[in-house]
Amino acid sequence: MTPTESGRVAVADGAEAAAWQEVLRLAPDADTPGMWAQFDCHWRFARLAEPAKPTWNLEPWRPVVEESAMQSAGCNPGGPEDDATSPLGR
Repeated sequence: MTPTESGRVAVADGAEAAAWQEVLRLAPDADTPGMWAQFDCHWRFARLAEPAKPTWNLEPWRPVVEESAMQSAGCNPGGPEDDATSPLGR
């Protein structure tokens, strides 16, 4: 997904929930625990670590993992790029 400019900098209460609702409006099949976890990780960590990253990779085949594993995997667990040296923000 490509975050909007306002989505890259929003900090208001409820901004993450509003952004997630926009994702679901555009892609209703994204409403899964794994997709939410990837979005949440990108929202809370990746957009700060790499604010100009053009896209956030949210993929339905990725597993649901604990938050620490999600962060270690750069918000995209379960793929060949998943290792402890990966930076956040893929």
